[in-house]
Amino acid sequence: MFGKKKIKPIKRKKGTFQDYAEAILFAFVVAMLIRNYTFQNFKIPSSSMEKTLLIGDYLIGNKLKYFFTEPEREDIVIFYYPADPEFPEPKERYWRITGPIYWDKEKWLPKWYSKKNIVKRVIGMPGETIEIKNKQVYMDGKKYTHPNEQYIDNRIIPREAGGCTWDNGICYGSRDNFGPVTVPENEYFVMGDNRDVSGDSRYWGFLPRKDITGTPAIITFSKGEPPIENIRYYYLKQQGLLHEKSSIRWERTFRIPK
Repeated sequence: MFGKKKIKPIKRKKGTFQDYAEAILFAFVVAMLIRNYTFQNFKIPSSSMEKTLLIGDYLIGNKLKYFFTEPEREDIVIFYYPADPEFPEPKERYWRITGPIYWDKEKWLPKWYSKKNIVKRVIGMPGETIEIKNKQVYMDGKKYTHPNEQYIDNRIIPREAGGCTWDNGICYGSRDNFGPVTVPENEYFVMGDNRDVSGDSRYWGFLPRKDITGTPAIITFSKGEPPIENIRYYYLKQQGLLHEKSSIRWERTFRIPK
C-alpha cells in the first residue's frame, strides 16, 4: 500500500516593490539611528558662540560622549532647543515608530523629526545659584569668567528693563542683570560665548540633562564672513543691510573647539 504523497506548501515570493520598500525602510531606520546616537555633521548658523564657533563652521558632533560621562562646567554641548515642539505638527498626522522616527499617515512614508540642535557652553551646574550683574556672571556669589566670553555691546541693560522671560511667564531680569536663580537637579544653565547676542538660559530657562545630545568634536571646514565686532554691525547684518566678503578659513580646519 502506498502512503499519501506529502504536498509541499507553496511559498509565495515577495513582489519586487515589497523588496525595495523593505530595503529602503531598513536603510532609513539604520541611517537615522546612526545619525541620532553616534556622530552627526553640523553647520553653525548664528554668531552666538563667536569667536569659539563661527557662522559657516562645519563640524562633527560626538553623540557618544554623554552616554558614558556627565557634562562638566565649560563643556560645549549640543542639545535639543527646549522651545521647539516635542512632536512634528500637526501632531495627529504622525504616528511615532521609535525615538525620532515617525510615520506620516498622509504621505505613507517614514519621517525623521527632532527638535533642532543648538550649541552653547555649560556655565551653571545643578545646585548652583547663578546671578548676572552688569554682564558679569556670579556663581554662588563668586565671580566667574571664561577666557572665550566676549561682549560686543557697550550698553548695560538694567534689570528693570526686563526681557529675559521664561516659559512660565516669570521675568528674572534683563540680558545684563539677571537672577539670582538656582539650577535644579539634572539641569544646567548654559550661555553662548558671544554673550550680548546669545539666546540661552537667560531667555528660555534651564537645560534638562535629557536634552543634551553631544559635543562638537572637530571643525572639518569653515567658510564665511568675518566675525561680528560690534552690535551695530550685528543689527545691520540681521537686517540684510551689510554683506562682507566670504572666504574659506583654512586655519580653522581640523580645529578642536574648546
